[in-house]
Amino acid sequence: MMLGTKTALGIDVSDNKINLALLKQGRNGIKLVKAVSGPLPADAVNDGNIKNPDVLARAIRLLKSRSRIPATQTAISLFAKPAVVQIMDIPKPIPESIRQFVQDELKQCVPLSGGRIGFDFCGIGSAGRESNTRLLVAAANGQNLVETVRAYNKAGLNVKAIEPPQIACARALYSKKIAKKFDCSVLIVMLRCGSLTSCVFKNQTIDFVRTKRIDNEETEPTQVCQQLEKEIKAIIQSCDVEAAHDSKKWEIAVVADDIQLPADSLKVLKANVTCGNLQVVTSENAWQDEPFNLGSGFDRPSVVAIGLAMGLLDANGYGLRINLFPSEVFELESVKRDLLLAANVLAMVTLAMVLVVGGLVLMVKRMNQNIIQKKPAQLLQETYTMLREQELINKQIERMSNRPNLLSIDHDIDWSGLLEDIRKATPSTVRITSLSSQRGSKISLKGQALSYEGVRLFVNMLNKSQHIKSASPVEMKISGGSDRLVEYVIEFAATVKKEG
Repeated sequence: MMLGTKTALGIDVSDNKINLALLKQGRNGIKLVKAVSGPLPADAVNDGNIKNPDVLARAIRLLKSRSRIPATQTAISLFAKPAVVQIMDIPKPIPESIRQFVQDELKQCVPLSGGRIGFDFCGIGSAGRESNTRLLVAAANGQNLVETVRAYNKAGLNVKAIEPPQIACARALYSKKIAKKFDCSVLIVMLRCGSLTSCVFKNQTIDFVRTKRIDNEETEPTQVCQQLEKEIKAIIQSCDVEAAHDSKKWEIAVVADDIQLPADSLKVLKANVTCGNLQVVTSENAWQDEPFNLGSGFDRPSVVAIGLAMGLLDANGYGLRINLFPSEVFELESVKRDLLLAANVLAMVTLAMVLVVGGLVLMVKRMNQNIIQKKPAQLLQETYTMLREQELINKQIERMSNRPNLLSIDHDIDWSGLLEDIRKATPSTVRITSLSSQRGSKISLKGQALSYEGVRLFVNMLNKSQHIKSASPVEMKISGGSDRLVEYVIEFAATVKKEG
């Protein structure tokens, strides 16, 4: 259950009706804000289970919208068959895992066999017994519970708890019927969805619970009243025999929220059942002595719907807490919340990075604009100078090619052809600053280029000359000046003239 909630919505779906109750926790206690009821569509449920989630969701959403009930935390009644609510004694020595023990016991329950079980339990004290190891256990088919939550989620509800209706009913009547009743046993019998559910409380503690189907052939109000009388007598007799030393005084409340009883049912029951006090509780009279504002603006509030909402508000100190909300749905919601939180954090980090990167990009852009404004003339001048120097070198090579006799060089080399090939092989982005010949046919070229690729292209072109063999770069490095040109040294061997 959720604690500390300020408002809570209880929704009770029975065989033929949808009941909503909106409560608010204030300084002066609980206030009923709104209560509405509406018919349950015939094709929404079948045999005690939700048949068409979309139809049910639409009916709840429409009822909630028409009543202007805001979104808030919601508790819903268990509407799934088969379902089991029972008291379970824990053996001694107490098992290491109580939950595993409960699960193993439920697997032996015939109505729940053959499927995944969703269950919850709580301790209930001793109620005057020698053993205090007793549990109130509720269970249902796990898949039916998941489908129930999905149906309510489609209605836009924030479901936090699924509770058996008999527990919600007892909570709603606790302060009026159960609290401080130490001198008698209290029996609450609820007629609902074709069943009689009986809960016995001793010393404010639940001591007995049983659900019995109403005979399908005896559904007339008078026949239902007869079955009710028979069930009450059987429970009183069983409890009195079991606890012979306890007081045999009884107080009985028959809750008929959605089953019509004869007009004289209270009179008939009092005449045939011996007890200190017997009352038939309906939505019309359940809250006569309660501080709820039962104005004319809404329907008579459902006992179960009120009890469900009270559970989320942690009202009246009622100790029974059963929540059949599927664990897998809870884990999924937890994952969704974690993912949403992670997404929000990631979005914030991304936004910060975008702002930082955007600032850096703007800064770099401004710097580039300044560089672009300052460098074009300088780069143009440097390029023009390189081209002029290359042109001069080409002319020098051409003159030397035409006048080889001026060179003090090896006459076994075709200098004219060699220099012409060097001129043709020189890329436009490369300039030659010096050409030297060592003893033999080894020649060294030095110069500058705009890039490493220009030097590599120069070497490849040289190696295609028939006057050159084995041209290779022996040094390439960026100059230390502001122009950042590539300085290179290329060495190669010149081919020797063939005799004859």
